[in-house]
Amino acid sequence: MEEKSGIRPYIRVRLAGQEPFFGKGTVQILHGIEETGSVRMACQQMGMSYSKGWKILKRMEQELGFAVVLRKQGGPGGGSTQVTEQGKDLLARFEAYEREVQESAAGAFEKYFSFNSENREKG
Repeated sequence: MEEKSGIRPYIRVRLAGQEPFFGKGTVQILHGIEETGSVRMACQQMGMSYSKGWKILKRMEQELGFAVVLRKQGGPGGGSTQVTEQGKDLLARFEAYEREVQESAAGAFEKYFSFNSENREKG
């Protein structure tokens, strides 16, 4: 499909229980924790408050029923946070699922909204 029209599908992929709890922001927080070992630093990188980050993590774990992050209390060297193996698995599965949904959406969009030159001439 030609991209001359500038129109494209926009799909937000999220997991939900009673309400959505896992999506792009959650993925960013978890990657930030993997990179920095810190919820505070991950939130800082995103421009998000530390308390909001913890609310998101706690809600996610409550919805999922398992720990996604492992917290170590601070001491002289400070605390740390790590993404659990279940959390890493969830993250990998979600990202693969999201890619597949986006690819499917792009294919369906091309099928129903192909803005090639023939369609522009008819419109």
